[in-house]
Amino acid sequence: MTETNGDELHASHDVNGHEHADTDEEVADQQNDSNNDVQEEILPPKPKLQPIIAPDMFPPPIVICENPENYPESYRTNTKKEELILTFIENFRRQYHYIYRDRKPLFLNPLNECGLPKFVCTTVQPTLLSFSKLFQWNDAAEFVADHLNYELLEPPHELPKTLWSPEKVLYDHRGNCFDYANLLCSFLIGAGYDAFVVSGYATREVCFMDTTRLPNPYIKKREEKHIERIKPPHKKYTVKPPKDLTSKYDAYMHQRHLDKIQADKNRRQEEENKRIAEIEKPLPDPLYGIRVHAWVLVLPGKREVPEAFFIEPTTGYGKATNDVEYLGIESVWNHQNYWVNMQDCSNGCESLQFDLNDQARWEFMFTYSTSLRGAVTATLNTIGNSAILDEEEDKGTAETTQKDIEVPPSWVRHLDLTPAEFQNRYPHSRKTYFYKKTRVEKYAPYFMKDGIVLKISEFADYDFKELIYVTQKYEHRHDKLEERGHDIRTNTVCEIYLPGRPDQLKEHTYGFGPEFERTMIYYDKARLDGLAKRHETMLELTDYFVNRDDFLEYRKALFEPRPKKFGPAEKDNQRPIISITERYGRNVELNANDDIRELVFAIKDDKFVITYHRDDIHITPSTRTYIKPVNWNDKTITIKWSDDLLLETYQADEDFKQMSKRDLYYKMLKLMEQEEEVTRRVQKAEDEIRDLQNRRQQEELSNELEYSVYDTERNKKSREYRDLLDKRDKEEKRKREIKDVDYLAPFLAAIGKPSRINAHTAQTLRTSAQHDFKERSIRKANLMQARYENEVQELITKQQWYQKHQIGMTKEDELEYQRVCQDAQFRLHILEERLDRHKKLTAEKYLQLESKLNEDPRLKEPYIIPEEKK
Repeated sequence: MTETNGDELHASHDVNGHEHADTDEEVADQQNDSNNDVQEEILPPKPKLQPIIAPDMFPPPIVICENPENYPESYRTNTKKEELILTFIENFRRQYHYIYRDRKPLFLNPLNECGLPKFVCTTVQPTLLSFSKLFQWNDAAEFVADHLNYELLEPPHELPKTLWSPEKVLYDHRGNCFDYANLLCSFLIGAGYDAFVVSGYATREVCFMDTTRLPNPYIKKREEKHIERIKPPHKKYTVKPPKDLTSKYDAYMHQRHLDKIQADKNRRQEEENKRIAEIEKPLPDPLYGIRVHAWVLVLPGKREVPEAFFIEPTTGYGKATNDVEYLGIESVWNHQNYWVNMQDCSNGCESLQFDLNDQARWEFMFTYSTSLRGAVTATLNTIGNSAILDEEEDKGTAETTQKDIEVPPSWVRHLDLTPAEFQNRYPHSRKTYFYKKTRVEKYAPYFMKDGIVLKISEFADYDFKELIYVTQKYEHRHDKLEERGHDIRTNTVCEIYLPGRPDQLKEHTYGFGPEFERTMIYYDKARLDGLAKRHETMLELTDYFVNRDDFLEYRKALFEPRPKKFGPAEKDNQRPIISITERYGRNVELNANDDIRELVFAIKDDKFVITYHRDDIHITPSTRTYIKPVNWNDKTITIKWSDDLLLETYQADEDFKQMSKRDLYYKMLKLMEQEEEVTRRVQKAEDEIRDLQNRRQQEELSNELEYSVYDTERNKKSREYRDLLDKRDKEEKRKREIKDVDYLAPFLAAIGKPSRINAHTAQTLRTSAQHDFKERSIRKANLMQARYENEVQELITKQQWYQKHQIGMTKEDELEYQRVCQDAQFRLHILEERLDRHKKLTAEKYLQLESKLNEDPRLKEPYIIPEEKK
């Protein structure tokens, strides 16, 4: 792409219909001079200006539409305004082709899916979908990248002949880069962004959507957090440290050695980086710089966008405008106008300015205050051949000279997505991406039985063979599992859960090796015991607590290793305990010498070691150690106090009241009871861990998913409730219909539906209705009586059979006989209740019928039968 001089820009301005103070003859002379200068630079000298031979505006259709009748009329035909715009575009294209012979053609009027040429600006359909997740540009770009399957341009160095409507692209789930960019631009403009479709050139990796050299954006950096030690503040009255007698020469030589090691390490790292860069370096591209591509440009000013940036629609990534993978721009457009780039792209897009109002850098096609006559006249004068348009076209143009040129509204129907289509956002509900040493698999919600929506597999090599880490993310799991990470090298698993589990588990990390280690983190605010973390190894079990009323913060149990035994596993899974250590926070209501900081239950050594909190005015804390009596576990013997039971004691504050022997005795008894309670809690914690393992196995086997109550298609209970409501509505409707039925209709039909009757006929109708009611009641009673007698006869038959075979019956046969008799008696009881209820209701209904007959105006004088309502 080359820069333009002033004459070329002037001619181009005339194409777009800008007003000038010069006359038509002066403008024509100036344009002819500029055209001659261009021809002297580009073409060999000719004695006379030759007419331009450009491709036909309407080439033969290359799109075969099998069912054009299924498309709206706007897809199959062009309006008069669209035909007029296409004529103006053809004039613009011919002038552009004449002035810039070394530049590629512009993407102006491709064919749509019905084989009809359409202006690219009218193919953009600004749409704001009803999904809040598409209001931000990054979410909309990710949706477009996930929703479509990418198709390469063929050939890659030429513009496509067709541009499908965004509606068809959404429906077919496929498209090329121009389809991607057109659909994404429609969404972004509808969401309020100042977005444009860009037609230009990019590298082979971008055009092929090759992401194997890009780092995976879904991987979280698993780096160790280095905690810096905070130095204590320097106090005025502190003991000075001893004088440093270290040799400065030895320190210098040691530091020199360390620097040498670090330099060697940096050199090896640099060599490794160069080797990796050489491996990842793409192969030479024979079509470098001419591969056609389309992407999206977003300018600042709307939606709080601070600066212009690109969006790659095939991947959904935002990129800077100076990205080295974009090699040049030919034109940009939106739903209102079309701009041609007049800047030099020899260095790619690095030095491009994106102020579209700058006419020296961007040549626009339409101005809303310019008449069509000026644009056509300037075009004809520049080209120098007024015979391009025939007389009929010129006449049609003259009739519309008073109208300003505006881009017609989009011919595409309004875009729409159902919630189901948005939820199944991937083609066939799944899609796979490949990044640098990483494979990413995406699934639609509820598509997989286990609820997985994202699976990230990390490899150690570029051939995706040596798997090192797997991350899986879930949604709508009944067990609240949100994410699982599996480290293949260390064979450890880390699971993260959402709130709502019965055990309030938040994070679970465990391994499968012989020396297993398990860490569980809980939602401490939802637990009554305030448990925040639990860590288990082969010989240790540690619990961490927060916000407890007894100020307990820490409990650690040490176990003895189990002896290896051959044979079946023992039912008792409790491990023998060596000691249990508890630590407590400071209770400011107590004296530090009476407030326990650490309490050690040395179960194996039969000791209690108590360490109290240290007061600010003392250096060391108070301590006290008890020894259990020899017969401490004999419940039949009363334990007596002895001075030997207090092994050692130390009280930091001498002024604090000493404990008496009686207090020491009761304190020891309390410690013995507390030891039993703490031991039970440790064993309960072990049981909770085993129950968690069993529960997790069952949850993984069941793979139950949760469904919203509003999702009646998947929620079985909600669907059953909806069916029940429909059934109830139908029943109520049927009852209303029955209620509206005329009870005298069959009797009136029997006498020919007369309009008038006499007293004798009225009495006959009354008698017929009463007789019919009696007969129906008697039939129903006889039917229930017959069923009752049949049940009685069947029961008698079974009793006779039982008396006959009672001697040789087993216990199971007798139980079966008793069950059958109970069922028969239950049915007899129901039949009796129904028969009694029928007798009571029959009398009530007969009285209701009598009242209805007495109040019916048709059975009273003047005995007029009204006509039925249709």
